[in-house]
Amino acid sequence: MSQAQGQLRYRGQCDDCSWTGRPFVRYGTADTAARDHADAHRHTAFVADQYDLRIVGSTVRPGEARQH
Repeated sequence: MSQAQGQLRYRGQCDDCSWTGRPFVRYGTADTAARDHADAHRHTAFVADQYDLRIVGSTVRPGEARQH
């Protein structure tokens, strides 16, 4: 699956280590990756956009329930 030029991309990143997830077109997929990392490593993670800017409200702390 190729991404069109200029299409938004999101990726999970970690506050506590150097982990940066792979880019996804869908925010929800990047959010899932950030949650998986937070739960697996007990770290605080978040979702960033293609400019590496943190998405407001995307911070995930270990053990937090998913909000739909």
